[in-house]
Amino acid sequence: MEIKVQNSQKISPAISLSKIVDGKTLSSSESEELFVDLFSGNLSEIELSALIVAMRMRGERSEEIMGAAKSMRAFSQRLALDNNEIFDTCGTGGDNSHSFNISSSVAIILAAYGIPVAKHGNRSMSSKSGSTDFYEALGIPVNLTGQEAVAYFKNHNFLYMAAPNYHPAMKFAAPVRKKLQIRTIFNYLGPLANPAGTRRQAIGFFSHELLPVYAEAVRALDFERAIVYSSLDGMDEISPYEPTLLYEIEGDRSEKKLFSPEKFISKEEALQIPKGLSAEENARLFEEIISCGHETPLAKLLAMNSAVAMFAHNPQNDISKSFSKALELIISGEVLKKLKSLRENG
Repeated sequence: MEIKVQNSQKISPAISLSKIVDGKTLSSSESEELFVDLFSGNLSEIELSALIVAMRMRGERSEEIMGAAKSMRAFSQRLALDNNEIFDTCGTGGDNSHSFNISSSVAIILAAYGIPVAKHGNRSMSSKSGSTDFYEALGIPVNLTGQEAVAYFKNHNFLYMAAPNYHPAMKFAAPVRKKLQIRTIFNYLGPLANPAGTRRQAIGFFSHELLPVYAEAVRALDFERAIVYSSLDGMDEISPYEPTLLYEIEGDRSEKKLFSPEKFISKEEALQIPKGLSAEENARLFEEIISCGHETPLAKLLAMNSAVAMFAHNPQNDISKSFSKALELIISGEVLKKLKSLRENG
């Protein structure tokens, strides 16, 4: 595959590295060119290691994240779902909080609400249960591609896309990432490269200190609307323990806000929510809370995160009213009904 970057004067990996080491920022087009080289298999492991470690030590910049995301999108296996309303809850992961599979559960709740969901994700990198692990344990298909994936989405208004099936060019980065075992710019890219091209999204991020840089990259990409957030206690979710910093992005506009959880869940309830469970344990717990018919602390946490996602999808969705609606969907059995339908591969 040959990818051409518009308005770009190609520079060598060595010059890119020199700029980064000197504390300078690659332009979006320079970063895009660099990652085109990577995804084409033109960088050695030494070159790639030096570049991404230098970026990490200096600090990744929004222009570089944007360029890398554009390149990753260009090399992905795209999926045309023919729906302008599709929504994703894919976050970065990597917060080391070992929390429940919140965003993956929220995606199912949103689908039960009627929002078309094209969920992008992967297996666990830093916890016991990634999206693929969780959905697999729930019995939801995790390896659908091509027309089979399109048909499933049309039947269920929901689709899960496991990243390795749609980003084959990441094979050139995988050996280096595995050897380094540190956070790099690649941790930023997954939520920005949905194969179905979602333009509305709720994106959890692993660091509130770095969130402004990431939010600017999201704003500069072609999202119609997104909420990008990170809690002050380090979760890449809307936390039940501490306030969450978020950026509401719509077109070129970005507004910084602080979300407090006390209105929706008490600190005492938050302390009852389990952590560190396996994918199988999380799946059993999720099915329990959507089957039991009454409010639980975990149900409130999922409803709170769902409410923010509903607001991200449509600003007319008031967060307080959406919280009540999401909780009703959980308690009434509508989410369980949706889960059972998603287990049908067809």
